[in-house]
This record gives sequence, structure tokens and C-alpha cells, in this order.
Amino acid sequence: MLSTLFSLMLILIGIQTIQGQLLIRPTYVYRNLIRNMHNFFNNTCIILLHDTPNVMKNTSLDEATELFSLQRYLSGTLHIRTVIMDFHMFKTRVGESYYHIKRPLFVLLNDYNDTRDELAYVSTWLAMEYPTWLLFFRKETQIEVFFHNIYVPFDCQLMVTRDNENGTGEVILEVYQIDAQSKIRIMNFASWDRINGFKGPTLSLYQRRNSLYGHNIRVVMVHDPPVSLIHRNEKNEIVEVSGFFGELMKLLQEGMNCTLTYTEANSWGLNLLNKTWTGAVGTLVKNEADIAGMGLMMTSDRLDAIDFTAPVYSTKCRTFIKRPDSTSIKWRAYTSPFGAYIWYFIGLLILLSSGLITIIKIVVKIVSYYEDFEHSPSTFSEIMFYVFGAFCNQGMQQSLLDPVRMVQFVIHLTAVVVLAAYSAALISFLAINTFVMPFTTMEGLLKDGTYRFAVVQESADYTFFQNTSDKVLSVLFDNILTKETDLPINYFDGLRRVCKENKYAFVALDNIAAELQRKLTCSVESLDTLTQTTIAMAVPNRSPYDGIINSNILTLRDSGILQRLLNTEWSNQFTKPKKKWTSVELYDMVPLLIFMFGGSVVSSFLLSLEYIVHRKVVNINTLRIIRKRS
Repeated sequence: MLSTLFSLMLILIGIQTIQGQLLIRPTYVYRNLIRNMHNFFNNTCIILLHDTPNVMKNTSLDEATELFSLQRYLSGTLHIRTVIMDFHMFKTRVGESYYHIKRPLFVLLNDYNDTRDELAYVSTWLAMEYPTWLLFFRKETQIEVFFHNIYVPFDCQLMVTRDNENGTGEVILEVYQIDAQSKIRIMNFASWDRINGFKGPTLSLYQRRNSLYGHNIRVVMVHDPPVSLIHRNEKNEIVEVSGFFGELMKLLQEGMNCTLTYTEANSWGLNLLNKTWTGAVGTLVKNEADIAGMGLMMTSDRLDAIDFTAPVYSTKCRTFIKRPDSTSIKWRAYTSPFGAYIWYFIGLLILLSSGLITIIKIVVKIVSYYEDFEHSPSTFSEIMFYVFGAFCNQGMQQSLLDPVRMVQFVIHLTAVVVLAAYSAALISFLAINTFVMPFTTMEGLLKDGTYRFAVVQESADYTFFQNTSDKVLSVLFDNILTKETDLPINYFDGLRRVCKENKYAFVALDNIAAELQRKLTCSVESLDTLTQTTIAMAVPNRSPYDGIINSNILTLRDSGILQRLLNTEWSNQFTKPKKKWTSVELYDMVPLLIFMFGGSVVSSFLLSLEYIVHRKVVNINTLRIIRKRS
């Protein structure tokens, strides 16, 4: 009986001795594994964590010496900032300010129950995904049991090392969970032994963790044609999503191997005065969704509330108005085809050719002593009038003199070329439908004062004008935008109002306006660019799925699939519908009609004046004849 009790006491003493050992591996194992893990993850510092307060008092001298020699090796030999802390010291000295430590490597020196309990408590307030973890386990420790009440997020890089089967080295395993309720997943990460050294993984984190194993991802969307379309059945249940972001979510679902459930928000989201968020952003803030599967602008207030994914595309934000119905009269339409120097050259050519013909006729008349050689205009003014008529595509009286005929040939040939060039330029100029914008800037919109101004309700556009430091935009917000009680619910609604209502200005993105242009009943024109903006999706703060989502988005972008989806779903450039034929309108002919009417009036006036003068001259001559006879 005494021998049995004595044996039990020896066993208990042995267990306590084993339990009390701070280091459960030889020192060289700690050195090599910690060094290699530090180099692989490029950590800036190392924190050696254990559960034994006051190491010098509660451990043997040899064990304390080994622990401090490990620290000296890491900090002195390898020049890596290294500190030894028990969990109590870590909580009191570091606490929740741990995020000030950049890229730390946390090393748990053993796997005792006290260590597990302390880690379970720390995991409730420390972001487990923030540091890199290396835990030393004994062979008999079961990983699933150890992490029974410890949540290891999907994006947490936590490595467990234990003896390999041969006992000649270490096998390093990575441990994570899809979510807090799912089972622990264990994957081989690396191996180490004294002969072959450290052999790490060849794949990146999300190439190794490339599957969510059918986990349900909650998606919140806003019905925003044409980029986000939500389709419902007779029971008002969401049965399908489409549009650019709907197709993008389907690609992400396939890439991440997950299931998606959709909910609809009534707006993008606005930060209220009480610091609460509405709409889709509010859903993310409340952690009621895992991702906002729609386009969100990156703004400073949103960055404080949620995290954005990798950018999906960049675009410009502009203000759109309806194209003015009337265009300006092209008063210079009939002189613009040629520049001023060409007109000067044509006038000089008319003068020179008229003078040349006059000189030729004078010389021929002098040499031949024949005054009536031909019955054709002989004065300079008459000749110049006929030459001008030739440039207007009129004929000239054929001369019998070969030199004059040669000059006339050159005149007609030049006139044909000039007239063809002029006609082509004039027709092209008249066929271009130009119009006059009432203003092209936001300052012009403000000065005009007759336009209503709107943005999508509870959107980043509204926040942009609300928080802007630009004086013009601030006045627009205070004097016009705040008076709009019924703001559009999406971009399509806003652009329809631009066409439907008189003098309505609306802020939209280039991409969306280009795609919606074909569905509008009018043509819209943009003012100067307000801002260049980046569009992305969003996830809650500290979302464990942010990394795998970004990895898939970057893969889609690098492979060209994302660009192809952009080109398929909508236009990247704001283009307007083109007509096969362009008609010349009546107002394009106004200058010519006015010129013709003015010419007719002047001609009629001169004719009337000439008739009156002629009547008076006839009467005067008649009176003179009568007087002479009398």
C-alpha cells in the first residue's frame, strides 16, 4: 500500500516537473525555427510568450539561462528585436496598443493548459490576424482540442510546429477556420530538420487557402441599373442578380468556392449627424453582410467605417445636363472654309488676271491698229466682273485671242479647284451639328441660377458636396442641393429626370452615363470633370475574407477577365449615339438666306432708284425739247 502511494507521488512530481518546463524543445530547434519563420514572413520583431510569471524565480537556473541565451541569439547575433514576456506582462504593458507594433512574430514557447487558457483570453480582444504566430506543440497535443474555444480567423497566419514521425525534425502546420462556428482546418506549411534545413511553401497565402468550402457569404446590393440589377420572383424574393457587379460576384463565387445570399439596401449609405450609417454601408458596419457587391466610391468617412476591396475600375464624376435644343446661327459658315490668306490670294488672283487680260487687249490693239478686233469687254472693270463670275462658276465670253484664251483657261481651272475645295469644306462645316452650352463649369451652373441640381440620395456624391472645401460647390450644396426634397434613388432615375424635367442638372459617373445614354429619351452633355474617382466593393472592418476577395479580383484583373467584363457590360468612354446621315437644318442656311434677301432688297432698291432717276432724266429731256421747239 505504501509503495503504491509512493509510486503515485513520484508520477505526480514527474508530471509537475514536465508541466513546469518552459522550453519543450532543445534550444537549437527554437533558434532555427524562429529564425526561418522570421525570414519567411519578414517580421520586424519577435515576442516570446509564455505562461510563467517571474521566470528567474519560477524556473530552474538552467532553463532560465537557455531562454535568455535564445533571446541573445535572436537580438544579438541576428539583430532582430526580441522580447520575452509572459501573458500577464503582455496584457499590462502592451494591451490593446499592440497595433503599434509593426509586423510582429508572436512565439508561444509551449502548449500547456495555462498557455492555452491565456491565449484563449487574449484572442477575445486581440486581432488574431494582425501578428504572425508560431506555436510549439508536443506530439501528443491535439490541435482541435487546443483550439476548441479559440477562433483562428481565415486570414490569420498561425503556424503550429511539432515533431515529425521520425523524430528527426519538425513539421510545421498552418491552422485556420472559415468562420467561428466551423471546424479547425489544418494544412502542411513547411518542414525543418538539421540536415535539409527549412523548406517553406511555394504558394502564396491565398493560393493555399483558395477555397471557402461552400461557406455562405452574405452580399448586400443596391438596385442600380445597369451596373447592379436585382431580379425578384412573384414572392418578392431575390432570385438572380445581373449587371456588371452581379456578374463580378458570380465570378468571385466560383473563384472562392462559396455560396452567396443577397439582400437589398435602399441606398448606398450616408453618415448621419449621430454618426450612424444608413443603407448598404450601415449593413456592413452592423456586420449584417460580408460584402457590398456593388460600386462604392472611396471617401474618407467611409474609410473610417468600412474596408474597401482592391479597386475595380477608375472613372470620372461629372455633372450632366440635357443638350440644348437650339444651336447658334453659323454667321461665319460661308467664310470659315478658307482662311483669311486664301481669300486674299483669290482676290489678288482676280485682280491680276483681269489686269493681264486688259493689258493683252491693249497691246494687241496697238500692234494691229485694229480697234474692233473682237466684240468683248475691254475695260478693266468689265473684265474683272467676268473674271469674278468665273470664280463663281459662271461662263466667260470666248475670246478670239490665243493669249486671252490661255489666261481664261487658267482662270477656269483655278476656279474649279477652288470651288470644289470650298464646297467640300462648306458642306462638312454645315453638316456638323454644333450647339452652345449655357455653361461648362459648376461655377457657371451656380451663376445661371435657373437649373435644379441633384445627386443620388444617401450616396458618396452627397457626402462629397456636404464636406467639400470648394466655395462654389459648398454654395451649390447649401443653396440648391439641400432644397431638393426628392432626390433620385439611383443614376438611371437621375438621368431620366434630366431628360424629363426642364433645366435639371445631375451628378453621375462617366461609365454609367455612357451605358444609360441609349436608354434615355434625350442626349445629355457633361460639364467639366468634378473629380477622378476609384470604384471598389467593400467589406466590414477586419473582415477575414478581404484577402481572398482581393486575391480573386487581382487574378481577374491580371488575366484580362475583369477588363473584358467591363467592355461587355458597359462602355468605358462616354460616347453618344451616331446617326448614319447628318441633315443640314434650316437655321444653318439663315446667313445665306439673309444674304440673298438682303441682296434682293438692295437690288430692288437700286432698281427703283435707277427707275426714278431714269424717269426724271427722261422728263427733263422732254421738257428741254419742248422748250426748244417753243
